[in-house]
Amino acid sequence: MHHRVALAALAAAGLTLGAAQAATIVPANDPAPGDSFTNAGPSNQGQAVGATGWYYNNVRNGGTVGISTDHPRNGTGSASFASPSGAAKADIEFLANGVNLAGNYSAAGSLGAFSALSTFGYEWYRDGGSTTGAGLHPVMRVLLDADGDLATLGDRGGLVFERAYNGGGVIDDTWVAETIASSTYLWNFGLGIGFAANINATPYAYDATLAEWQAYFPDAVILGFSLGVGSGWSGTFDGAVDSATWTIADQTSSFNFEVEGTAVPEPASLALLGLGLVALAALRRRA
Repeated sequence: MHHRVALAALAAAGLTLGAAQAATIVPANDPAPGDSFTNAGPSNQGQAVGATGWYYNNVRNGGTVGISTDHPRNGTGSASFASPSGAAKADIEFLANGVNLAGNYSAAGSLGAFSALSTFGYEWYRDGGSTTGAGLHPVMRVLLDADGDLATLGDRGGLVFERAYNGGGVIDDTWVAETIASSTYLWNFGLGIGFAANINATPYAYDATLAEWQAYFPDAVILGFSLGVGSGWSGTFDGAVDSATWTIADQTSSFNFEVEGTAVPEPASLALLGLGLVALAALRRRA
């Protein structure tokens, strides 16, 4: 009886006697306060984040991105962005077999079939000092090759998640968690069909769901995932992202951006861990 009670306490805490599945830590290239990659020129430039498969990418016109302690989340850091004008842009991207092409990075491989993508998501933060449009926040994109043939480049592009097209408002100075699933609205760039194409029967170009896009591009493969800001955002922006995750063919990948690779559990996580340890202690006393 006592054993069952203790095991129930572990289950309530979200813990098991086996090893917990943890997010992969993506450490900054530099020690605290971390990275700040920028490019004043108009041509996209990037930088590898160690050998993690992540890249600071598409950085131009004074945009800045870097894993840093500016906006810590789920530990000591997050991937922060700063944009000084509507001409600036900056992303952090996970690319399948990323290769350097004239200073920027591109995928040379695939993470799997687009049809096998069930969910993806992240957490974002918008600093209240930002002056760009009130509905703008760091976005998440799934990068695709529409026909699945990596040798043809004219059909590459991506699908973009934004709260504005999903009935949600933007909250300043607060971390917001997003999960993109089959019924979430996404809009496109590239993919051989132009910008913000209308693929369904509605007169609106921003209300096609993930499921509709998967049906429209049945042969597409996933090149990577992108989180970023800018490209036409007037005013200034300051914010961050963390906790990027996706599930492809029932395999989930999760990432936590940290400075010096050291993650510190949040108070809620510590409370759950404490409950689990109490339950384990009860098990030992009654064994």
